[in-house]
Amino acid sequence: MCPVLTVSTFNIWFDAYFADERYRALADLLAAHPADVMVFQEVTDRALDVLLAQPWIRRDYAAAAVTGRRVGNYGMLLLSRIPLSQVTYTRLPTAAHRGFLTAVLISGGTETVLCSVHLDSGKRNSALRARQFREIDAEFAHADDVVLLGDFNMRDDENSRITAPWCDVWPALRAPEPGFTEDTSINHMRCDATGKERFVRFDRVLVKGEQWRPDSVELIGTEPISPAHPRVFPSDHFGLRCVLVRNTG
Repeated sequence: MCPVLTVSTFNIWFDAYFADERYRALADLLAAHPADVMVFQEVTDRALDVLLAQPWIRRDYAAAAVTGRRVGNYGMLLLSRIPLSQVTYTRLPTAAHRGFLTAVLISGGTETVLCSVHLDSGKRNSALRARQFREIDAEFAHADDVVLLGDFNMRDDENSRITAPWCDVWPALRAPEPGFTEDTSINHMRCDATGKERFVRFDRVLVKGEQWRPDSVELIGTEPISPAHPRVFPSDHFGLRCVLVRNTG
């Protein structure tokens, strides 16, 4: 039985700006500290090609992906070195082809539902995000153990929507640190692309159930891809890497 489960989430930005270089840098970053389960949003066909070409991913991970025109300009990817079953993709009410990718992880005879989400963006879509999160919450109402992670696009004034039995890992472990996953004081590429400053915690890890206890969480992808490109980062988002410890009581 696996005593520790490491998970990561990364919105990798579908834009063509330095795309191949960013995707390769992302793969190198993840290879240095691979998680048991890794999920990605805004995955283009090219990003999928780059990631699935990595020898360490081909050797150690099973992949579940939904990309291409049937879900818009980009999609989602889930990589797991823990056996998977019941992999599904569910559309959400959206004008932007958003949804969630779900799989059941099987470890030591126990099951954990893992779900990668990508909710609609923009301040004007706050009410839509609330509806989307309610649908996801209802989907897993009867599941005992769930790890829900990805790009929620929620601002701080939406935090009250995340209530028990969900545990939002960053504030649970690292408050009062803000945990911004878009931070233009560090990621100049984001500011270069939009001309706007932004400090938001869009990307999150939520845990439900008694099986896993959040132990640590950290931002990843917070450095430029190389000294030669000091204003180019793996993505306009930072990713999250989270360690969960199995409760033994």
